[in-house]
Amino acid sequence: MSAPAAGTHQADESGQGERSDGSNQKPRNASGSQESGQWRLLHPLVLVEDAIDGVKSSVSLIIAAAVVIFHFNPPHWVIWAFGAFVVVCACLIAPMVGYFSTRYRMTGESVEYRSGIVVRKHNIIAYSHIHAISSDEPFYYKPFSVVKLNIASAGTVAADMQLKAVPSDVQYELEHLRHARVSAQSSQASAQEGIVAGIGAEASAIVTGHVRPGASIEEEQGHGEMLYRASTADILLYALTDLRFLAAFVALIGLLDRIKDVISERLFDEAASRVTSVFTSGTVVVIALIVLVVIVLMVASVVNSMLQFYGFEVWRRKDDLVIVRGLLTRRRVTVPVNRIQSVGIRQSVIRRMLHLNSVAVALSASHGEDDDGDSTSISLLPVIRQRELIETIARVLPQWDIPNPQVQRTSRHLTRYLLFLPCMMTGLAVLAVILFAVLRHDGMALLWALLPLAIGALWCFFRWIRGRYEGFQLLDDKRIIVSGARGFALFWVVTRRSRIQSVERQTTVLRQRRGVERLTMPLFVYSGETELRFSVIHQSQAAQLQEWAMRVRS
Repeated sequence: MSAPAAGTHQADESGQGERSDGSNQKPRNASGSQESGQWRLLHPLVLVEDAIDGVKSSVSLIIAAAVVIFHFNPPHWVIWAFGAFVVVCACLIAPMVGYFSTRYRMTGESVEYRSGIVVRKHNIIAYSHIHAISSDEPFYYKPFSVVKLNIASAGTVAADMQLKAVPSDVQYELEHLRHARVSAQSSQASAQEGIVAGIGAEASAIVTGHVRPGASIEEEQGHGEMLYRASTADILLYALTDLRFLAAFVALIGLLDRIKDVISERLFDEAASRVTSVFTSGTVVVIALIVLVVIVLMVASVVNSMLQFYGFEVWRRKDDLVIVRGLLTRRRVTVPVNRIQSVGIRQSVIRRMLHLNSVAVALSASHGEDDDGDSTSISLLPVIRQRELIETIARVLPQWDIPNPQVQRTSRHLTRYLLFLPCMMTGLAVLAVILFAVLRHDGMALLWALLPLAIGALWCFFRWIRGRYEGFQLLDDKRIIVSGARGFALFWVVTRRSRIQSVERQTTVLRQRRGVERLTMPLFVYSGETELRFSVIHQSQAAQLQEWAMRVRS
């Protein structure tokens, strides 16, 4: 979601440096905010990154062109000249053109970004529209005090503004400007136009008086309060209870299956025979091999978790939460508390047995790409013990006032409606296998009935656990707790009534007679649980939720 086009006009009238068309204009404010409104270049380090990206992108072009050129058998100097031309264009000319045609600036009302020569792009995000500010500081950026800055507005990643390389103090400057602007708007909503016009100078004065380049959170804000710090033991516990390493194992098996498409059939058969001989050599060898694979996957999980969450800290600074983490690449995400749309608590099977939880917050915007490519979720507490959960959430998010949940189970005495479909489909599949075996007079074909039985049992288990844990609790007139299950994981989410977009109630003719429905309430969030869903619910409870959410009686 981009800011209104009027943002550019407002920025110029408040005296924030140049106009959007590039013409110079002196600020009207005598105190001067020209420095904060000037267009700035990115850090020259972006030239190195763009050159490396250019080399990567030009490799495929060079290979494809070489295949065509060699067909005509040209002189060697032509081939070398073409390769040099592509490399120079990709590694020198394109980065230089991109560098000098890209500018950004921060005015009293918005942050602006423009780029391009032929196709010119001018992106404006008003401070009041910013949902999160995140920065990445790779280890090779640290000596230069440079970060990659991502400014998230509401909506998809396309609504974000990405500054590839800027001085690290730009993030603090932007946070101060945003906070000053939002505070001024909330406290002076009924002020006259002349008073509002001075906000830009006030915000700029705050920045120039307090921001120091390269300052850490603790140094830059002495009154900042640390709310939570994950120890190394916590991160190890997170890694060892993370079930994603099992998904990596399944992906590895799938990759091995694809190898036969790459190597020759003879080599694949030879390797397969050797593996088979190892597995048939004895039970001890097979167990040792399985244990070795599990250890390797767990070590990989520990390394990945350390890279992602080492030094994990949550700070409160004014009305913002600041989350800092990362080993090689230090990541810092600043989230205004009033932009948090929901709070989600999850438990995998292993973590439930160990009484552990993970807490994440959801926004209505992305926040930059994560270590694993995720640009949606914001981990607030990677792993925390059950007995410390409510106390820690109360310390980190006191505005939400989250209690221990005491939900009403919506599927009480209704589990049979959830199990009817998987049981029926499983029975039909087993009957089909039996019929096939009888017609073929093949008794061994009956073993295929085990496959639909296994799938059906897993389907029934997922339905049963969903029915066992789905429920809700209305905390007050504005907040709700909803619990449920997704696969093997349990969750409960806390959100506000204003985030619910609609109420959708479904039923069948048979269920309607018995007062049984299915209820879905989509949420205005970008990540996490994007809807509140009840697979089966009593009609009276559905009417209660509809009246609470929409203020409409059924």
